[in-house]
Amino acid sequence: MNLSPMSYGGFVWPNNPQSVKVERVRIAAELKIPGSVSAVQENGTGPRRVSGSGRFSGADDFARLCAAFDAGGSAMLRLPGMETFPAVFISLAMKGEPGPDGVGYGFVFLEDAAADDASEARVYTCSGGETLWDVANRYGTHADTLLAANPEIEWPNALEAGRTVTVP
Repeated sequence: MNLSPMSYGGFVWPNNPQSVKVERVRIAAELKIPGSVSAVQENGTGPRRVSGSGRFSGADDFARLCAAFDAGGSAMLRLPGMETFPAVFISLAMKGEPGPDGVGYGFVFLEDAAADDASEARVYTCSGGETLWDVANRYGTHADTLLAANPEIEWPNALEAGRTVTVP
């Protein structure tokens, strides 16, 4: 199976992490009814929590991941074999001692449902050599959606440097 690489914002893992765990929880409350049995009320689902670990073979990769963490805010998280969604990078740890063969790391992301609900359009400026599908993957949308929002794009397979793409 050929899985796409994991990415967060502008950081793309050179090799997917060794382990990734995606947790989802259902929010529920027990209601005590006097003189009767209790009832359970469902209140939706909580945000996804993504944790994992791996090992980088180069120190530069860990430094770039640290920069993505330090940037703060919400960005699109793409997991192998799953849909892309907005998330906040909430934890990064170096595991063990860095050595000549690399450095171990652990991470935690929390889904940012508020960013998913944002309805304002964003504008992405291409660096050249990208396709509309690359931009769609970056923002967790479909190329057809971007093409509909940007009818002036004649060649979606070859976006020139400086081209702006409106992302609804």
